[in-house]
Amino acid sequence: MADQHRFRRVFFALLVSFALSPLAPAYAQDHPSADNPQEGTKPQPRPLRKGRVFVWDLQGTWISKAYLDRLTAARSPHATARRTPALVIKVDKQDRSFPILVTNFQDATLQFLIEVEPDVKPNFYRMVAAQEDGVVNASDVTYIYFSGVRNADGKFDTLSIADPHFAKRKFHPFVRLPDSLDTVVNRLAIAGKYTDAQGRGYEFTEDGDAILPERRFVYEVSLDPRSADCEMLQSHREREPQGQNRLGFAWAGGQLQLFNVKNVKKDRYACEGKPFAVLTPAG
Repeated sequence: MADQHRFRRVFFALLVSFALSPLAPAYAQDHPSADNPQEGTKPQPRPLRKGRVFVWDLQGTWISKAYLDRLTAARSPHATARRTPALVIKVDKQDRSFPILVTNFQDATLQFLIEVEPDVKPNFYRMVAAQEDGVVNASDVTYIYFSGVRNADGKFDTLSIADPHFAKRKFHPFVRLPDSLDTVVNRLAIAGKYTDAQGRGYEFTEDGDAILPERRFVYEVSLDPRSADCEMLQSHREREPQGQNRLGFAWAGGQLQLFNVKNVKKDRYACEGKPFAVLTPAG
């Protein structure tokens, strides 16, 4: 999607409610072991095995482990995404439906997760997704193959997923996030209490409150690396839609640098050369 503002509004609206129409078409896939149900019916599941996996077993936000590991180490979402492609798969429940959102923070696709079927090998499965919930033609479904083993509590903590939209159907490890994507990114990138050279306090909460000596606003961390040449906070698109706040940030020697941000062209920003504040973590 070329228009970043439009994408960001849609993306976070989807994460909150999944109430919008699909953003991208489904991709039909061929697989040597795929079923061939009659037109107008759901794909027929393979014979059930012990330990059947249901749609609700996958509910939650799944993020590629390679991206999460690098983000944890670097605390810089834009730089991380440029080196390690980001990928998030969110399965939520809306009434009796299970929308599934897949995004790389630049583009997104939204479908409905209809069924989970066992694949040929033990502990291998495939998600059956489509643009419409309910009865669909076999030619209109997307198969998302994955593998996983339940933990001692009977839940999946990690999965290996072959996403067809952004990962070229190659298997990559994913982990289930313990909290919302916003909260986890805030926690890893910037959340904490700080003081500047004058002893003034600054705070960025995990819930998204930016508290500076001269202002406060509800923030989100920019995840789309196209949006700025530096790391950036901005007013939260859903919680503070009229907000115009933007701050650049960078980590250097254990200190947090804050930069003023300028608009270089439509929907593209750049940090000024020198930080306006250098913050030391409190405590």
